[in-house]
Amino acid sequence: MEWISGKSSWRKGAIRTVYRLIHMTGVIGFGAMIGLASAVDSLHMKLLELAFLLLSLLLGLYIHTKSTHALIPYTLLIWTISPEIRRLLDWSFQSYSDTSIIMLTPYCVSLILLIPILKHFKRIDPRISMILKIIGAALIYGFFLGILKYRLSSVYELLNLAVPFLVLAYVHVSRFDSTVWDRWLRSFAYLAVIVGVYGIYQYLVLPPWDYFWMTTADMNSVGLPEPQKFRVFSLLNSPGPAGMFLGFALAIMIVQKKWRAFGIVGIMIVAFALLLTLVRVGWITCVIMIIAYFARSRLKSKLQLLTLGIIMVLAYVFILPALPGANQVTSRFSTLGSLEEDHSFNERLDFAKYIISDMITHPVGRGLGSSGLGVKLTQNSDTLAVFDNGYLNLFYSFGLPLGLAVIIMLGYLFLVLYKMSKTEKSYAPISFAAISATLFLLLGSNVLSGLTGYILMLKISLALTYTPLNRREM
Repeated sequence: MEWISGKSSWRKGAIRTVYRLIHMTGVIGFGAMIGLASAVDSLHMKLLELAFLLLSLLLGLYIHTKSTHALIPYTLLIWTISPEIRRLLDWSFQSYSDTSIIMLTPYCVSLILLIPILKHFKRIDPRISMILKIIGAALIYGFFLGILKYRLSSVYELLNLAVPFLVLAYVHVSRFDSTVWDRWLRSFAYLAVIVGVYGIYQYLVLPPWDYFWMTTADMNSVGLPEPQKFRVFSLLNSPGPAGMFLGFALAIMIVQKKWRAFGIVGIMIVAFALLLTLVRVGWITCVIMIIAYFARSRLKSKLQLLTLGIIMVLAYVFILPALPGANQVTSRFSTLGSLEEDHSFNERLDFAKYIISDMITHPVGRGLGSSGLGVKLTQNSDTLAVFDNGYLNLFYSFGLPLGLAVIIMLGYLFLVLYKMSKTEKSYAPISFAAISATLFLLLGSNVLSGLTGYILMLKISLALTYTPLNRREM
């Protein structure tokens, strides 16, 4: 027994030593960067970007060791604020680049989730394991197919798609109780209110750093770089991600009181900011999630949803017309009734026809790095930065067999969560709402990647992990 006890103490001591070495290395590296920056002026900006990444990573490791349950809210925070930090630095140095070290920060911080996953890998049940094997096979195939041609773009897209599925595994192996899960969703709602408040401020004032970014990044679709004449993007990269972020948050805030931030006031702030993004798909997604939750929830929840729905409709009819920017919002939504006259809708149709013809000639796929934001890291002209159909993107990247396997896996998740939501009413309804939104959103873009994928997989993972044991502290 003494030998076993001694061995256990040795392991704990070794783990503590490793973490101390990581922290010490980070501090020394940070000091070296400051010294180098003071010697070479041209490196100032890149070194500050690297410093932000390093400090975020070190803080994430500290949170993992001291307060593991706060790791998910922390990663969500980093995902949310990183684009704005980048804009502040660009404005400070009056320099813009398509690539920035800061944009790697959310991925690097999210990789901390691998530590508990590897430590408790044996806890993963066969159902989660099957999902991870399918997406893992697709990612490995797509990576090796694209790495020789697209290089760093393939690495970036690998992270972009792999990180959201780490959340699925992390929630499953961490075995937190339901109070922690509620805290996660509530922290997401608080972040959404912050995004909403800043978005409204941004719309009314247009801070100089956001103005600088709009004029240098050639974001023509955002609108004129003048107050109240552009589509709000708040802390995020563009109106699209901002609209999706707010739409996801608004849905959970509406369906459950315990997941709200600042009550009805918080809901109205998020809803108004979502309107200012002019992202119709954000509202459609929110409605789909509410309807899916409505269909699988208890009677009491249905009555609450109906009441809130009436309040939202009344606010849209009577309050919205008196607010700044109302004409832009109402004209944008009026095109939903005449999609054949909608320019963006027609462009998507033409794009789908082009991709289908390309898939027929390249059934094995083009690999990771051939599409997505990562194409900015390569000079290859044979790439697509914007991909307007998520289903076709899966085939385009992974080929017909593995692309179909991923889609079947998502269909399997939909059926599993639908069945679970018949009996389990705590988290299965919101997980079912999330997979329903995923299947819809894939008609427009590959929402399995990046921040949208991260949020969707977080919601989906709750029902897949929930057991009676999660009702109490583990």
